[in-house]
Amino acid sequence: MKKRHSVGRFVVVAILTLVVLLLTVCSFKLPGNWKDNDFVGFARAINYGIDFKGGTLQEYSVKSKVAGSKVADGISYNVSRIGYLLQNEGYDVNVFANGDNISVEFWDEYQPLDISEIINKKVTFSIKKENGSDKEEIVTANDIESAQGLVSGSQNVLILYFTDIGAEHFQTIIESGTAYFYINSTSPQSVDVSNASNQYIGITVGSLDTAKYYASEIMSAKYNLSFDNISTTTVTKGEAQKNVIVAICLTLGLFLLCSILLIAFFKKLGLVGSFILLIGTLLQILILQAIPESVFVMTVPAFYASLLTMILGALTIFLIFAKMHSEYKQGKILFASVKFGYNKVWAKILDYFVILFAIALVALFVASYYTKQFAMALVVGLAVFAVVVLVLTKFFTIWLSNICYKNKDYGFKREAHINELK
Repeated sequence: MKKRHSVGRFVVVAILTLVVLLLTVCSFKLPGNWKDNDFVGFARAINYGIDFKGGTLQEYSVKSKVAGSKVADGISYNVSRIGYLLQNEGYDVNVFANGDNISVEFWDEYQPLDISEIINKKVTFSIKKENGSDKEEIVTANDIESAQGLVSGSQNVLILYFTDIGAEHFQTIIESGTAYFYINSTSPQSVDVSNASNQYIGITVGSLDTAKYYASEIMSAKYNLSFDNISTTTVTKGEAQKNVIVAICLTLGLFLLCSILLIAFFKKLGLVGSFILLIGTLLQILILQAIPESVFVMTVPAFYASLLTMILGALTIFLIFAKMHSEYKQGKILFASVKFGYNKVWAKILDYFVILFAIALVALFVASYYTKQFAMALVVGLAVFAVVVLVLTKFFTIWLSNICYKNKDYGFKREAHINELK
């Protein structure tokens, strides 16, 4: 009975894995009204950088036009602002801070127009009591401590927090009851401020993207920066396709190598280990493709991080199986070797995963852009393989022990003089 149940469980898991594998590598068209949302395989749906998609990378040095202003404080706001500006111009871009520089990836664009005029366009912000270009600016960008766009209840809101001096300036506007907000000298937005706090104000806008864009514009006006192009790198479509082929070959080659070694050492048990490794790899792809583009992009370092986690997963499986073999060599029966071998090693392996996960998590928040992408892929891979290896190994090896009863099926051997423990 146990044998039949174990075989059935393996069959069910194998079918589910095959379905996920097909959805990972295959793309297909959807019928009828779904044609605009044709299914793209999970592996293709990952957000890839220009090394795998092709395009142009332009890097800009950042300088402050205001004496004493910290460049780093304004870079993150300008990253958002530049991204919005270029997207409005029709570019498909990824803008990110790279140390003290700002980099712009133009995906599938090999001759982007000079964008210096776009990103160096002067940004201005002011709040006035009265409507008119010649009216006094009561609050300027320097009076803003921070700005952010967020959702409050069912409304999209732009929140402005004032400095101490800015709060004093804004207090005089509150007394008038109405304020006029100017961004880049465009038509002002009239806002009722009679009930506003003098420390901050929330302004309802049409969409969350608009609120975030306004916030980035206002803070960019506060940190008046200039951008000079210092390098341009182009990856052609052909080069990108070669990189994709190399990536596929490395992934398949590494998987096959790990599988061959596991099967060579542990026979059918090694085959189960390869199955676990495949499930972990598919789940890693599934999670990576679900991460938003603003958080994760598959760069070359990130790809190598994914390969590294596959190696760690295979090594972990090998260590668990080796411990099972060690228990068998000491005289335990086959079923007990599988059970106690796992029980004696899983906690130590989990400690290793937790330590590596903590290191990757720290790098995710303090490192440069490319290191962050590496760390993100590492965090996802470690989390996936820690769960998959430690959970599935336990169940799969028990199921196998209900199906295969001979030590040669596991590659296990012991000295002839060792008596089997009953």
